[in-house]
Amino acid sequence: MRATVDAKTFAQALDQVSGLIHKSVIPVLNAVLVRFEEDRCTLASTNLNTWLSVGMPAQGDSFAFLLDRPRESARAFRQFEGELAMEQTETGEGDRRRIKLALSCGPRSAELHPFLPDDFPEQQAWEPMHSFTANAAKLYARVERVKYAVGIPRKEEARACRISVQFSGNRVYTLDGCRMAWDTDPELEVPAPFMAAPDALEHLKLFGDQTVSVQLGERFARVTDGMTSLVFRLPEGELYKLDSALTDKFRAEFQVSPKEFLSELKYLKQSLRGNRAHLVRFSGGALLAESMGGAVRHENLCRRVRRRGIWVQPGLYDGRHGAVQKRAVRGHEGQHRLPWPHHHRGPGARRPGPGHARPAGRSQQGGIGGNNGFQGI
Repeated sequence: MRATVDAKTFAQALDQVSGLIHKSVIPVLNAVLVRFEEDRCTLASTNLNTWLSVGMPAQGDSFAFLLDRPRESARAFRQFEGELAMEQTETGEGDRRRIKLALSCGPRSAELHPFLPDDFPEQQAWEPMHSFTANAAKLYARVERVKYAVGIPRKEEARACRISVQFSGNRVYTLDGCRMAWDTDPELEVPAPFMAAPDALEHLKLFGDQTVSVQLGERFARVTDGMTSLVFRLPEGELYKLDSALTDKFRAEFQVSPKEFLSELKYLKQSLRGNRAHLVRFSGGALLAESMGGAVRHENLCRRVRRRGIWVQPGLYDGRHGAVQKRAVRGHEGQHRLPWPHHHRGPGARRPGPGHARPAGRSQQGGIGGNNGFQGI
């Protein structure tokens, strides 16, 4: 059995599908399925929750094999240029069946011993119920902007809405119990709300700046441009009702430059003693951070402050997720509002829940990850 394919296209596709593979105790999950069928070559990989496949034109017979250690195999394929010929031969019967794959491209040749494709977990058939189109790059950027607020699934009983990226209407949003971030795009409204794991959405970047079709089923979703296809499981559970967490009543209002704000907040945090959580006070157009034995102050950061001062915790802005947040808000200025209460006691004092959470900001793009939102207190 023999087939031909463009060597460069094949090597690039192998690199793409290999990105889904992580070391597993199940050998077949460490391999890439290569299938030649009907003048088409398809490479596929899976982790049982996500399936990624890339297709390309090909010519020849129909056959399939599993490439073990695909990242190492990709080094050999990158040495070829032009038309790559693959010839597969089988030896033995039953449990003694073996595959030998001969590669040839001009004066260069190689020989591989792939696995049989029988045990590869193919994605089960399902029917889409809803669909919409979107620009992959813009959709990926929106997910990147808010995913810092996705919770870490430390326990099996973690609620799906706290460890997933949620899509509803024209919003993409996340929350982990202490923080909430959302992004609004008036030009795109999903036909049905759904959730997706952040790891699966990470592969949206493979589509580049193309327009893709997003298909939603009862248990699965598919993103495709015709040649590349990303299929992932949809987490089970109810989405968080974002509108129930937003408030129209605010006790203070001010404007701030996010770039300047984060820079001065970093200065305050580095000036404080110890590793414990400190609070920063907004008061009279200044930031004030108190610690044992003294205080650090920055004047005139806030352009306007109404009513009395408000305490926030610096770790919520430039702590574990600081790098992501700084990238998300750089270059944007906006007006921010802080709701009640003023006496926040730290990130664990109030955890949002359905119907009673009160995030700190309300704007078209909310959260510190949005264009002009403010969250975390």
